[in-house]
Amino acid sequence: MRIAIINDTRPTNHYGCMLVMENLIHLLKQQGADIVWTWPVGIDWRKHKRQIIGKPQVDAIIVNGEGTIHHSADRKHARALSEFAEYAKEKLCTPCYLINATLYKNSSEVYERLKAYRLIYVRDKESLDELHSFGLKGRYVPDLTFAKSSNYLHQPNKSVSVIDTALKAQIPILKAYCHQNGFDFRSMVVARPSNANFFKSPRPFVKNIFKWVKEDHKISTQPSAFINYLSKYEMVITGRYHAVSMCLKNKIPFVAIESNTPKISFLLEDALKDCSRIIHFNELNQLNLDLYRTYSEIELQNLNAFILRAENEIQEMVALISQDIQKPHGYFDTESYKQEGSLENK
Repeated sequence: MRIAIINDTRPTNHYGCMLVMENLIHLLKQQGADIVWTWPVGIDWRKHKRQIIGKPQVDAIIVNGEGTIHHSADRKHARALSEFAEYAKEKLCTPCYLINATLYKNSSEVYERLKAYRLIYVRDKESLDELHSFGLKGRYVPDLTFAKSSNYLHQPNKSVSVIDTALKAQIPILKAYCHQNGFDFRSMVVARPSNANFFKSPRPFVKNIFKWVKEDHKISTQPSAFINYLSKYEMVITGRYHAVSMCLKNKIPFVAIESNTPKISFLLEDALKDCSRIIHFNELNQLNLDLYRTYSEIELQNLNAFILRAENEIQEMVALISQDIQKPHGYFDTESYKQEGSLENK
């Protein structure tokens, strides 16, 4: 079974994105898949169609949604991912599967194009509701960072770590908060020379190189190293979705600040059935950390059930996609897909 992956997020050197890809590739290989080629995040495939056509032939293409398909009117990459299955079907004669997606405030055209995907997996119930509202079928399976993995023991010997946010304009607020309170600050993206292009963005490129030379060349890009880092703190404050997912998976207490979509709220509603751990930036200075330093019994009960379900559903997702790819003539039992083991009604 020969597989290609579109939207390979490893080049970002973002711990969460790398963990998603690490888990996806591991699970595919367990199913006997050979990952023949990948297409990197941030490069619009529509401008490189000849290169795509020239890639080795594969049995199927998996598109890593990675929270990218939102606000399609303003975001070309959201439109690009929505269009890929249609292109692959017509020009490559290859089936496509969309996984790990957050869907939020997209145009009706995007949802029309998503119909070309053989299967669609979203990572929260709100995205599933949005999919349904446009007449599409899909399944909700939690983010791939919740796949079965080694357990990291939470043994804190430090107070608080503040992890950055995807909202770059707000990062100075977090850094000032750390300075005022003596907390440690950490970015979820590790600076490497490949992170920015001088010709496209000269200033970010120079800042990235400076950070790499001064600090980050000593820092591992392995997701396991970052989770180990988080586990050393009593609690974490962050605006990063994947920092929250790692805290949840490893039972590390946290406070979350909403990101560029309500995806963290969606996650907490699914995992904890409660969003009280979310605050706004203007609440930082009045934050009572003692309210968040431990999980309540109800939180742990909901979280344990969510993690167990997520681990099983993620494995089942990859197995089901693999089975579908290998069935003759692309046969797929859609009724089984909608009913068996689905989280839609749970």
